[in-house]
Amino acid sequence: MNESRRPRLPGLRLGIAALGALAVLAACTEEPLSLGSEQVPGAGTRTTDVTVSVVDLGTWRDTTLTGFALPSGAPFVVVSNGPSVASHAFARFNVPDTIRTLADTLPVDRFEEVELFVRFDTTQSRFGGFPLTLRLLALEQPFDPDSATWLRASPGLPWTTPGGDLGVEIASGVLEAVSDTIVMSPSVAEDSLMKAWQDEDGGNGFALVVEGPETDLRVTRIILRYDPTLVGRTRPVPQVQQWDERTFVLDPPLPPTSTDLRVGGLPASRIYLEFAPPTSLGGVSLDGATISQAEVILYPLPPPEPYAAERPIEARRVSLLGDPFVRGAKTPIGSGDLQGTRLDPDLLSDGLPVRMNITFFMAQAVRDSVSRIRFAVRGDPDAQALGYWEFGSAESPPEFQPRLRVVFSPAPDFGVP
Repeated sequence: MNESRRPRLPGLRLGIAALGALAVLAACTEEPLSLGSEQVPGAGTRTTDVTVSVVDLGTWRDTTLTGFALPSGAPFVVVSNGPSVASHAFARFNVPDTIRTLADTLPVDRFEEVELFVRFDTTQSRFGGFPLTLRLLALEQPFDPDSATWLRASPGLPWTTPGGDLGVEIASGVLEAVSDTIVMSPSVAEDSLMKAWQDEDGGNGFALVVEGPETDLRVTRIILRYDPTLVGRTRPVPQVQQWDERTFVLDPPLPPTSTDLRVGGLPASRIYLEFAPPTSLGGVSLDGATISQAEVILYPLPPPEPYAAERPIEARRVSLLGDPFVRGAKTPIGSGDLQGTRLDPDLLSDGLPVRMNITFFMAQAVRDSVSRIRFAVRGDPDAQALGYWEFGSAESPPEFQPRLRVVFSPAPDFGVP
C-alpha cells in the first residue's frame, strides 16, 4: 500500500492537537496580558491626595453675609445684667378692641384680673444667684423691632438713655430659685393700662430688665392673661395672648462682620464660597479623573469675645444657584446636605479644622465641565443661638486660610483591552 494513502489514526490527530494547544499556551506566557495584574497597562492607576491653599486656585472668593435672621425673628429674647454683656428686651401687647364669643362679637367695657407670665428656657439661662427681680417698664418712645439697638430706638432716633428710655414700672416679680415661669401682677391700674395698649395698638411698648446678681436669662414667651367684661354683659370672658413685635438689644453690640468667615450669631451670618474647579492638582490633570473625596477645610480663629458660641452649632452646606457676590435679589439656594456638620465650641477653641464635604460638586465639575462651584455654610436653623464662631478667609494669615483637599485617580493613558 502506498504510504501516502495510508489512513491517519484518530489518536495521532489528538496528539497533534494537544501539542498545538501547548504551543499556544507557551506562546501566551510571553504576552503582556499574562503578567500580574499590577503590571497590566492602565490597571495600576495611582490614587492621588492633594491639599492646596485656596489662594493658589486663583479664582477663589469668600465672604460673610449677615442679616438672614435678626433678634426680632428669634424664638427668644435675652435679658442680662452681666459685667461683660447687658441686654434689655422690648415688646408690645396689641390688645383687641372687641372680643368674639360663641354668640357674637362685642366691644370691651372694662378689664379685670390682669397677669403677665414670663417663661424661661432654664437649660440655656444662667441664674447667677438669688433673689432676682424682673421689672416690666414702660418705654417713653417707640422702638423699631428690626433695627433697635442699645443706642437707638430706630434709624435716626437715638435713645435719650442707652438701653432704652425707661419710664414707669408696669409690673415686677421676684425669683427666689431656678424656675421656668415668673408671674407678674400690674403695679398700675389694670383697666387704664389695658385700655392704653388697646387705644394705641400697643403704644411705645415696654422693656423687660433684670436686677440682682449677674444673670443671663433666655426668655421664650411673655403671656398676657386678662378677664375683659364686654359691653352689655356682666360675666368676664377670660383671654390669653402672647407678646407682639419683640426684640432685644445688647451692650456691647455684636461686632460688624469683617473679612473673617462667620457662622451663627444674631443677626445670623452665613459663609459664601465660590471657585472655579482646578484643571490639575499637584501637577496631575483632573481631566477624566475619578474623584473619590473632596472637601473644603476651614480653620477656626480664636474664640470671639464676648459672643463666642457656648453650645454646638449645626452647620449645613447648601448649594447656590446664583452668584452670591452680586448685590440684588436674594441668591437662589439649591439643595442642602441632609446631615449637618457639628461645630463644637470646645474643639473649635482647640483649633480643630472643620471639613465641608464637596465630593459631589467636584465629581460633577470634572464630569460635566462645570465652570463654578458655589455653596454656603449656614447655622441650621437660623436664629437659634446668640453666639457664633469665625474662620479664616483668603485674606487671613497662611495658617488660617481655607484649603481644598481632593483625593482622585487620574484617567489612565489607555484602556485595558
